[in-house]
Amino acid sequence: MHLSSEFAEIVPDTRFEIDLKYASTDNFVGENMYRDFNRAYLHREAKEKLDHAAEIIQREHPGYRLLIYDALRPRSVQRILWDKVKGTHQEKYVADPDKGSMHNFGMAVDLTVIDEKGVPLDMGTGFDEFSDASQPSREDEFLANGTLSTRHITNRLILRHAMEASGFIQLPHEWWHFDAAPKAHVRAHYQIVE
Repeated sequence: MHLSSEFAEIVPDTRFEIDLKYASTDNFVGENMYRDFNRAYLHREAKEKLDHAAEIIQREHPGYRLLIYDALRPRSVQRILWDKVKGTHQEKYVADPDKGSMHNFGMAVDLTVIDEKGVPLDMGTGFDEFSDASQPSREDEFLANGTLSTRHITNRLILRHAMEASGFIQLPHEWWHFDAAPKAHVRAHYQIVE
Protein backbone atom coordinates (compact mmCIF):
# COMPACT_ATOMS: atom_id res chain seq x y z
CA MET A 1 0.00 0.00 0.00
CA HIS A 2 1.32 3.44 -0.94
CA LEU A 3 0.75 6.14 1.67
CA SER A 4 1.16 9.87 1.15
CA SER A 5 3.73 11.97 2.98
CA GLU A 6 0.96 12.88 5.45
CA PHE A 7 1.75 9.60 7.23
CA ALA A 8 4.76 8.57 9.28
CA GLU A 9 5.86 5.09 10.32
CA ILE A 10 6.25 4.14 13.97
CA VAL A 11 9.44 2.09 14.05
CA PRO A 12 10.75 -0.06 16.90
CA ASP A 13 13.40 1.85 18.84
CA THR A 14 14.18 2.89 22.40
CA ARG A 15 10.69 4.44 22.68
CA PHE A 16 8.45 1.99 20.83
CA GLU A 17 7.86 -1.71 20.38
CA ILE A 18 5.42 -2.90 17.70
CA ASP A 19 3.00 -5.84 17.96
CA LEU A 20 0.24 -5.24 15.41
CA LYS A 21 -2.45 -7.58 16.62
CA TYR A 22 -4.52 -7.50 13.42
CA ALA A 23 -1.41 -8.40 11.39
CA SER A 24 -1.31 -11.70 13.28
CA THR A 25 -3.78 -14.31 14.47
CA ASP A 26 -3.39 -13.05 18.07
CA ASN A 27 -6.59 -10.99 18.06
CA PHE A 28 -10.23 -11.40 18.99
CA VAL A 29 -11.21 -12.81 15.57
CA GLY A 30 -8.18 -15.12 15.31
CA GLU A 31 -7.25 -14.02 11.77
CA ASN A 32 -4.51 -11.97 10.13
CA MET A 33 -6.64 -9.23 8.60
CA TYR A 34 -3.77 -6.97 7.55
CA ARG A 35 -2.08 -9.47 5.23
CA ASP A 36 0.87 -7.57 3.69
CA PHE A 37 0.04 -4.30 5.45
CA ASN A 38 2.09 -5.10 8.54
CA ARG A 39 3.75 -1.86 9.59
CA ALA A 40 2.49 0.80 12.00
CA TYR A 41 1.69 4.24 10.59
CA LEU A 42 -0.05 7.33 11.92
CA HIS A 43 -0.96 10.66 10.41
CA ARG A 44 2.04 12.92 11.00
CA GLU A 45 0.08 15.07 13.47
CA ALA A 46 -0.82 12.01 15.54
CA LYS A 47 2.76 10.68 15.30
CA GLU A 48 4.13 13.96 16.70
CA LYS A 49 1.79 13.62 19.67
CA LEU A 50 2.81 10.00 20.14
CA ASP A 51 6.49 10.95 20.11
CA HIS A 52 5.73 13.47 22.87
CA ALA A 53 3.89 10.82 24.91
CA ALA A 54 6.89 8.48 24.57
CA GLU A 55 9.17 11.23 25.86
CA ILE A 56 6.94 11.66 28.91
CA ILE A 57 6.96 7.91 29.60
CA GLN A 58 10.75 7.75 29.38
CA ARG A 59 11.26 10.83 31.50
CA GLU A 60 8.86 9.75 34.25
CA HIS A 61 9.52 5.99 34.08
CA PRO A 62 13.05 5.33 32.76
CA GLY A 63 13.24 2.03 30.88
CA TYR A 64 9.54 1.97 30.02
CA ARG A 65 8.38 2.08 26.39
CA LEU A 66 5.13 2.18 24.45
CA LEU A 67 3.90 -1.03 22.83
CA ILE A 68 1.78 -0.35 19.73
CA TYR A 69 -1.08 -2.79 19.09
CA ASP A 70 -2.79 -0.91 16.25
CA ALA A 71 -2.41 2.39 14.44
CA LEU A 72 -3.54 3.27 10.90
CA ARG A 73 -6.12 0.69 9.86
CA PRO A 74 -7.26 0.84 6.23
CA ARG A 75 -11.03 0.98 5.79
CA SER A 76 -10.85 -2.29 3.83
CA VAL A 77 -9.74 -3.96 7.08
CA GLN A 78 -12.42 -2.07 9.01
CA ARG A 79 -15.03 -3.68 6.74
CA ILE A 80 -13.65 -7.14 7.54
CA LEU A 81 -13.77 -6.40 11.29
CA TRP A 82 -17.28 -4.96 11.01
CA ASP A 83 -18.55 -8.06 9.19
CA LYS A 84 -17.15 -10.23 12.00
CA VAL A 85 -18.91 -8.36 14.82
CA LYS A 86 -22.10 -6.98 13.24
CA GLY A 87 -25.10 -8.23 15.18
CA THR A 88 -23.00 -9.46 18.14
CA HIS A 89 -22.33 -7.95 21.57
CA GLN A 90 -18.94 -6.83 20.21
CA GLU A 91 -20.50 -4.55 17.57
CA LYS A 92 -20.37 -1.52 19.88
CA TYR A 93 -16.58 -1.80 19.98
CA VAL A 94 -16.02 -1.61 16.21
CA ALA A 95 -16.82 1.52 14.20
CA ASP A 96 -19.14 1.25 11.21
CA PRO A 97 -16.81 1.45 8.19
CA ASP A 98 -19.25 3.70 6.34
CA LYS A 99 -18.60 6.37 8.97
CA GLY A 100 -15.00 5.36 9.48
CA SER A 101 -12.99 4.61 12.59
CA MET A 102 -10.41 7.13 13.78
CA HIS A 103 -7.94 4.36 12.93
CA ASN A 104 -9.01 4.63 9.26
CA PHE A 105 -7.72 8.22 9.22
CA GLY A 106 -4.46 7.34 10.98
CA MET A 107 -5.64 9.47 13.90
CA ALA A 108 -6.00 6.76 16.57
CA VAL A 109 -3.63 4.38 18.27
CA ASP A 110 -4.11 1.30 20.46
CA LEU A 111 -1.23 0.75 22.85
CA THR A 112 0.06 -0.11 26.28
CA VAL A 113 3.22 0.42 28.34
CA ILE A 114 5.99 -2.15 28.69
CA ASP A 115 8.56 -2.21 31.45
CA GLU A 116 12.36 -2.37 31.17
CA LYS A 117 12.13 -6.16 30.60
CA GLY A 118 9.65 -5.73 27.75
CA VAL A 119 6.72 -7.02 29.79
CA PRO A 120 3.39 -5.20 29.38
CA LEU A 121 2.15 -3.53 32.56
CA ASP A 122 -0.85 -5.28 34.10
CA MET A 123 -3.89 -3.17 33.21
CA GLY A 124 -6.41 -5.55 34.78
CA THR A 125 -7.78 -6.63 31.40
CA GLY A 126 -6.08 -7.47 28.13
CA PHE A 127 -6.02 -5.59 24.86
CA ASP A 128 -9.32 -5.97 23.00
CA GLU A 129 -10.88 -7.64 26.04
CA PHE A 130 -14.34 -6.27 25.52
CA SER A 131 -15.43 -6.39 29.14
CA ASP A 132 -16.90 -3.79 31.46
CA ALA A 133 -13.65 -3.74 33.45
CA SER A 134 -11.80 -2.50 30.33
CA GLN A 135 -13.79 0.74 30.44
CA PRO A 136 -11.93 3.74 31.89
CA SER A 137 -15.29 5.37 32.63
CA ARG A 138 -16.09 2.57 35.12
CA GLU A 139 -12.72 2.20 36.86
CA ASP A 140 -13.92 3.60 40.20
CA GLU A 141 -16.73 1.05 40.29
CA PHE A 142 -14.40 -1.88 39.54
CA LEU A 143 -11.76 -0.66 41.95
CA ALA A 144 -14.41 -0.50 44.69
CA ASN A 145 -15.67 -4.04 44.06
CA GLY A 146 -12.18 -5.53 43.76
CA THR A 147 -12.30 -6.42 40.05
CA LEU A 148 -9.48 -3.94 39.46
CA SER A 149 -6.64 -3.28 41.89
CA THR A 150 -4.83 -0.07 42.77
CA ARG A 151 -1.88 -1.39 40.71
CA HIS A 152 -4.12 -1.79 37.63
CA ILE A 153 -5.37 1.78 37.96
CA THR A 154 -1.85 3.13 38.60
CA ASN A 155 -0.60 1.38 35.46
CA ARG A 156 -3.49 2.70 33.37
CA LEU A 157 -2.80 6.20 34.65
CA ILE A 158 0.86 5.98 33.55
CA LEU A 159 -0.38 5.49 29.99
CA ARG A 160 -3.34 7.89 30.21
CA HIS A 161 -1.29 10.72 31.72
CA ALA A 162 1.35 10.58 28.97
CA MET A 163 -1.23 10.35 26.20
CA GLU A 164 -3.59 13.05 27.46
CA ALA A 165 -0.67 15.39 28.25
CA SER A 166 0.31 14.99 24.60
CA GLY A 167 -3.13 15.91 23.25
CA PHE A 168 -4.77 12.51 22.88
CA ILE A 169 -8.35 11.77 23.92
CA GLN A 170 -9.08 8.55 25.86
CA LEU A 171 -11.88 6.40 24.50
CA PRO A 172 -14.31 5.88 27.43
CA HIS A 173 -14.76 2.12 26.94
CA GLU A 174 -11.22 0.97 26.00
CA TRP A 175 -8.21 1.76 28.22
CA TRP A 176 -5.86 1.10 25.25
CA HIS A 177 -7.47 3.40 22.63
CA PHE A 178 -6.62 7.07 22.14
CA ASP A 179 -7.76 9.52 19.45
CA ALA A 180 -5.37 12.27 18.32
CA ALA A 181 -8.22 14.78 17.79
CA PRO A 182 -12.01 14.98 18.25
CA LYS A 183 -13.95 12.69 15.91
CA ALA A 184 -16.04 15.43 14.30
CA HIS A 185 -12.90 17.43 13.48
CA VAL A 186 -11.12 14.41 12.00
CA ARG A 187 -14.10 13.38 9.87
CA ALA A 188 -14.43 16.95 8.55
CA HIS A 189 -10.76 17.65 7.80
CA TYR A 190 -8.90 14.37 7.15
CA GLN A 191 -9.00 11.70 4.47
CA ILE A 192 -9.86 8.06 5.12
CA VAL A 193 -7.27 5.54 3.96
CA GLU A 194 -9.06 2.89 1.93
